[in-house]
Amino acid sequence: MDWTTRLTQALDYLEDNLEGTADIEKAAELANCSFFHFCRMFEVVFSVSPAEYVRRRRLSKAALDIAAGGGKVIDAALRYGWDSPESFTKAFKRCFGITPSEAKEGKMQLELWPPIRLAVMLKGDKTMKYRIEEKDSFECIGITIRTTNTDNQNLSVIPKFWEKNGKAGVVDAIAKHCDKMGLLGVCYDYNPADETFAYSIAVEKGKVPLSEFPANCSVFSVPKAVYAAFEARGPNPEAVQKLWKDIYADWFPSSDYEHAGTPDFEVYPMQDPPDLPDMSPDYRTEVWIPIKKKA
Repeated sequence: MDWTTRLTQALDYLEDNLEGTADIEKAAELANCSFFHFCRMFEVVFSVSPAEYVRRRRLSKAALDIAAGGGKVIDAALRYGWDSPESFTKAFKRCFGITPSEAKEGKMQLELWPPIRLAVMLKGDKTMKYRIEEKDSFECIGITIRTTNTDNQNLSVIPKFWEKNGKAGVVDAIAKHCDKMGLLGVCYDYNPADETFAYSIAVEKGKVPLSEFPANCSVFSVPKAVYAAFEARGPNPEAVQKLWKDIYADWFPSSDYEHAGTPDFEVYPMQDPPDLPDMSPDYRTEVWIPIKKKA
């Protein structure tokens, strides 16, 4: 059974259980991958976490029921998993900008979340250059923010984070301690509870003490792993952002691997020539993904 079929089964399962228990771990099993890989793939490809997708689909189904005048608001709330009208009303208004009562009265047109369909995606027809690298555990020093893939927030937050710290001289102050690997953009500490992860502009920790780095830098560890290392050529951040999506939408589905669940990272190596601007079509970036064989 191919990846598209398995993922379709997982999506169908979530859709069929919006009124019951739409278990994300069960969906991951149907997709034949680990819970971590399923969540990361879902977020990168669909720009929303599985849990948030289920929440929005439930609200959309509830909104349709309410707008059609079929019963009380509390009935719709209970049907789709809310245990009180107050919590349901709060979630509904946050999603649609109006209360369930206003929706029932037809005061505004609702923009609903449709179910995800896979008619076009995941063709697996791209050739992607990569190499397999094994790397021992190492420590990093860097400056960190928290962000999320939901609604593509990371695609704007992370470039702004680089820009802000670049203008402030922080990136250069960190980069002067680079080893041969280069400057890193490390994604780690994924938190399923709030669907966020940490992103750090960092370097491998050498013998330079933390006190020699800019304020607010911290040390964190990356465990030993086997990586698939991919190369992007082109202006940043567009080239590296496209590479992330291609890895999850095209490479993983056609490979024998899944994400190993440890930190992944971008590598910004020394360029050739060294003064090559990051907007050049020849600018080189790498993405390193920790991998393990699919079960």
